[in-house]
Amino acid sequence: MKIAVISTVEPIAGSGLGMTEYTYQLINHLKVIDHTLKIDTIYALPEAKRNNISGLVYANTLFKKKIAAIPKKAYDVIHITDHEIGFAAKILKKSGNKAKVVTTIHDLSRLEKGLHRGLAQKIYNKLVSSSIKDAITYSDYILCNSSETYQAIKERFGQIRNMKIVLHGINDAFLTKSIPKKSRQGAFVTGYIGALMKHKNVIFILKAAKLLNNTSYKFQIYGTGADANLLIRFKEANNLKNVEFLGFLKEEAKMRAYDSFHAFAFPSLYEGVGYPILEAQARGLPVIIYKYGKIPKEVRKYCFEAESPEHMAQIIMQLKENGYNEKLRKKATAYARSFTWEKTARETLEVYKKVLEDEKTTFN
Repeated sequence: MKIAVISTVEPIAGSGLGMTEYTYQLINHLKVIDHTLKIDTIYALPEAKRNNISGLVYANTLFKKKIAAIPKKAYDVIHITDHEIGFAAKILKKSGNKAKVVTTIHDLSRLEKGLHRGLAQKIYNKLVSSSIKDAITYSDYILCNSSETYQAIKERFGQIRNMKIVLHGINDAFLTKSIPKKSRQGAFVTGYIGALMKHKNVIFILKAAKLLNNTSYKFQIYGTGADANLLIRFKEANNLKNVEFLGFLKEEAKMRAYDSFHAFAFPSLYEGVGYPILEAQARGLPVIIYKYGKIPKEVRKYCFEAESPEHMAQIIMQLKENGYNEKLRKKATAYARSFTWEKTARETLEVYKKVLEDEKTTFN
């Protein structure tokens, strides 16, 4: 089987972006489970930049010509692994390419109101929203990363026959490395790893930190994004000496960071999956989410759900005083470790085979 994988960014390890990591892991695990596969990569940008407007403009201009120039009979399957360039499905079909087109949709956050702020975000969202619609309209098969994404597509676009949930995995090292024992001496550290964007709702953590502003509790925030200055100003205005902003965290340093925490907070308003939740649980951490956030049921299963910053502060205090229930910890860790990239690759390969067998699969 000849496969072309189309992505926005070159699929290399440690990019720091979820969709790029997905592409990298999928390709490498596909090669492991089936050595006969021939896989080429086609990408617009050599490196990842969050909310890269100029990069997206390039992807919507010159990169389109590159896609249209793909030989019409070169591949059996062309997999668009990033819905932000879903326009590729339209170009491939309009240019008469004979390959079956599979597109992975990671979330519909760009179509949701109130999750982003600023003019640049509005422009970015409009471009991406158009690409998602092209992917839905012209792909032969749609892969969703969770029940949340699957349901959101159904609600916005109606029932789609050729659509399947294929859950994503987490880094293999998170599943195999032993979990170090944590000292209960010193400050209780609650961590966050992710973007500093409005929909990630990191201000929720800082408001909880404000209620625990003493030497017994520490909050470590890793990440970059448009809300960074707003969050730093909140810290300074409230003299939060227990909060540290530690910037972008490289992929190779993530596991060490998780292992330094006593608890993990991830109060996002919307997630297609929520990889950090699974990563933290795979490292044996209790995870606190925002109860009313749109987090897939597959991921929120073993999370503590905070209704308010006050409630989050209360959960953190209880964890410090009583520890993390060992029975619950074992269940959550085992569950998180069931999300493997090998399983993702096997289920994706089955979709490739199915779409090639069924010549009637089309959205046209």
